[in-house]
Amino acid sequence: MQSILIVDDKKENLIALESLLERPDLELLKADNGNDGLRLLLKSDVALVLLDVQMPGMNGFEMAELMRKNRKTQSIPIIFVTANGDKRDIFRGYELGAVDFLSKPIQRDVLLSKVSVFLDLDRQKRDLALQLQEIQRLKKQNEMLLDAVGDGLVAVDAQGIISFVNPAMQHLFHVDAQSLVGSHLNSMLFQNNEGIRTTWGTCKIFKATSRGERLQRVRDYYVKTPAGYVEAEVDASPVASADQEFSGVVVTLRVAAAEEKPDMTDDLARASRRHTRRRIGAVLRLFDRTTGMNLGRLLNVSMDGFKLSTRENLTIGQVYEVSMILPETLAGSNTLSFDAEPVWVRPAEDVPGEFRVGFRIVSLGPNDSKVLAHMIEKY
Repeated sequence: MQSILIVDDKKENLIALESLLERPDLELLKADNGNDGLRLLLKSDVALVLLDVQMPGMNGFEMAELMRKNRKTQSIPIIFVTANGDKRDIFRGYELGAVDFLSKPIQRDVLLSKVSVFLDLDRQKRDLALQLQEIQRLKKQNEMLLDAVGDGLVAVDAQGIISFVNPAMQHLFHVDAQSLVGSHLNSMLFQNNEGIRTTWGTCKIFKATSRGERLQRVRDYYVKTPAGYVEAEVDASPVASADQEFSGVVVTLRVAAAEEKPDMTDDLARASRRHTRRRIGAVLRLFDRTTGMNLGRLLNVSMDGFKLSTRENLTIGQVYEVSMILPETLAGSNTLSFDAEPVWVRPAEDVPGEFRVGFRIVSLGPNDSKVLAHMIEKY
């Protein structure tokens, strides 16, 4: 609900303006002197002030001058109400930030027309503030998501210069993520494990993404780490500007797993599956959608629940709104979301300061159920 403050030393004028403006969606605040008017402004959010010029004690001009000196009230529109048409008073009013004048006796249609304009402006201002808050919320949420992603993410411009590296790069490849910003992608990503690289214009990533195509699960790249060259599995997606021109690439990297051989014995196959689970568990992180808190890394999962490694002593019985970013698209989705609650928590025996937590899945949507089934089948 919007509010208007009416300030006039004569009670009959306050009643008259109230009767003209009264409607269910508008709150009318009234004061019969400047001091009370200022106190109301400091306590309330007001869209407009209708201010009488001629008042004993603090007149309308003096109140307006004090309003303009206070951060909370300095931008509130003021319409002066006056029985005096002296041009000097009008000029002074505009110098003090008045947006308009109303002459007594007040004409109803003129009053409602002027007030309507400033109420519309106030609504637009409030809507814009809410939109900005939502943009900031989404920005913060996206930053949390990027930090929670288990895969390494590197964003580069059209020339291959790195503009963003997420924290998972440090975990996966033991590289200083921030030191890579501003350098070329070729300084960290190589064509082989001997340090040989191609030019940006001839490498697979640029050639595909500059045509608007996506690279998926390419295995012939190596990341230069302090310990040597580590084979990486690479996805690369093009980024377009507002006019649909190629403007850069988002590169997803994960440590390439050893290929499974078709003639494995059952024991070796089971060991390979266990290794895959460990690899996914090392990079796939879960977070709370409501707070953005990184809950921990996934150790194993079924359709009924999962086990998590975390540094937080999570509360048994508390329901968490859980999401995770998948290593690849499964069942048409790159994310998985569900509600889950811890059913047991115990300190990790192998890692001091960490906990192992068993979760029960409380609710799971139909599409997320398909995604989870694909994930279990694949990993």
